[in-house]
Order: sequence, then structure tokens, then C-alpha cells
Amino acid sequence: MMELVTGGSGSGKSAYAETVICEKHRLLCETTENAPLYYIADMVPYGRETEKKIEAHRKMRSGKGFATLEWYVDLPGKLSDPDSPIRGDACALLECVSNLTANEMYEPGGAENTGQDTVESVIKGVRMLKERCAHLVVVTNDVFRESVPDSEEMTVYKDNLGTISRALAEMADRVTEVVFGVPVCIKPDSYKAAGIREQLNGIGAAEDKSEEISEEKGRHGMKFITGGAYQGKYEYAKKLYPDAEWADGAGCSLQELLSCGGVDHFHLFVRRWLQEGKTPKKLTEAVLDKNRDLIIVCDEIGCGLVPVDAFEREYRESVGRICTELAKNADEVYRVTCGIGNRIR
Repeated sequence: MMELVTGGSGSGKSAYAETVICEKHRLLCETTENAPLYYIADMVPYGRETEKKIEAHRKMRSGKGFATLEWYVDLPGKLSDPDSPIRGDACALLECVSNLTANEMYEPGGAENTGQDTVESVIKGVRMLKERCAHLVVVTNDVFRESVPDSEEMTVYKDNLGTISRALAEMADRVTEVVFGVPVCIKPDSYKAAGIREQLNGIGAAEDKSEEISEEKGRHGMKFITGGAYQGKYEYAKKLYPDAEWADGAGCSLQELLSCGGVDHFHLFVRRWLQEGKTPKKLTEAVLDKNRDLIIVCDEIGCGLVPVDAFEREYRESVGRICTELAKNADEVYRVTCGIGNRIR
């Protein structure tokens, strides 16, 4: 059994993950004597701030029976070692994928500095962990919902982390988002909530049903799909609506927006619209007047710190206001996390 746990900073995801793996370990020990329990730590101690975080995590798991493995890079290599302690009856908690991804990108012994690929290395390592553990819980971090444009380096990092998180969610038996200490199961429960067959997330239903699903879902009325950056929203939308003709909000014209079947990166169209001095109200009215069957894919950018720059503040709030109005007029609204769509309206 593998569970992926995601959430924002300070959301309580670590405490939840520890509770889950400790309970799995307790139940396993009822039938398997001396089953080991591992905490795989991958935060490199850089200075006082990270040392404080590491110490806080140590205190949180103190007395729970964890044996700590400080594995900062190269999980595949660690697990391939004949002396690796991980064996088939182990329970393990990996904390967390956001640190491991950064380590593989920037640490001297990481994938990028040893001629390997970060994404492949992390995914392979977690897959090997899953194969070698009776139970595995993996923690990742939601860093994808801010409005200020990222640096080139941060864009690459978020793209890598998003790709990894989606792959791990597909691999996992269960995916849980922790919101202010409240665990919300988004896999497998989300399939029932959304009323969508499992193949829409690529997990094994027959391919010949796709036409039936498209017909069942229909294309009449506005559809709205949101979520953080790099979460697989566009891919999810194309599975839901395979016949739609798509425009890209990063560069399409207003005429294209108002005549296409679906638009990806709608938030970037809003950005260009505002840079031209046009009002949010005019854009909302145009879409509702001319293209009420539009499929909208838009990043959720209203989280994080309030931007210092006045335009960035206006942009973030305008996306929120416009999308609130469009979602209100949509007959289907989805939120995608780690590639998993959940119908919320």
C-alpha cells in the first residue's frame, strides 16, 4: 500500500503522514514479528533555519519507533545496495519529495550533477521503495499556487516537482490533501464524487469507453478546470473533452478565445488583457456573451504572499474575480491536484 500526502506549508501533512504509517506498522506487527519502521529524511541541514525544522520533526516522531535513514540523494542507488536495510516487510515514511527533488537538482551527488535525470531518478526511487515496503507513505509539497512569475530556475524546479507528484499520485493507492490539519482523500474517493470513470486518470478502464464518456459528459455549457501550476490540468481536460479545439491563453487573440472549444492558460490571457489597459468586467462579459460553451483551464494563483508590485496585485485579484464569475456560470467545475481531478461543482 502506498499513500501520497500533499498540502501547503504548515498544513499538518507531516503529522498526518506519521499517524498513517504508524497505524499501518502497528497492524502489520500483529502478523509480522519485528517489522521495521523507517523514516527516510532528505532535508539537508543548511544553517540554523533548516536545523530547527529538522529538530522539530525529530521531536514529533520521537518515541514512535522510527529508525531514521538520512538519504538526501540517489534513492535507487541506496535501495540497490546489498546492505540496504529496506526489505519486504518494512513500513516507511519518505519526507519529503520537494526536498528530494531540489537535492537531485542541486546537490553535488544529485542526479543533475552525475549525468542523470532528476525526474526519472526520484520516480524510480519511490517505485523501488513501494516494491520493497509493505506500506509506504510519501509526503510532497504544494508550491504551485502563486501569481508572481517565477524565475527560470524556479520554473524548472516546479515543473520537475509537478511532474514527479503527478507520477507518484498515479502510482499511489491513495492520495490525500491535508488542508489546515484536515485530511481530504482525493484518490480514490474523488472518482465517485466527480462521477467520472477511472480511465480519465489513466488507471485501467477499457479504452473503447472513451467515446461513451465524452458523449455522457457532453459539451454543452461552460466547463471550468483549475488547480495549481504543473498539476496536469490540460491533460485532464483533454481526456474529459477529447474533441475540443484548443487555444493557448499565452498568445491567442480575443477572437480565437471567443470561437475556440477550450482555452489553456486562461490566466495568462487575463494578464495580457490587463496589460493592454482593459477591464476584467469587459472580458467576463465578452466570454459569457460570445462563448458560453467554452472549456476554461486556468491556474489557481490566489494563494501565497500578496505581491508587492501593484500590477501583480491587480492581476492576481482580477483572475480571481473573473474566474469566480465564470465558474458561477459553468455547469461543471473541476479542481486538479497531482493529476487527479475532483468535481467540486
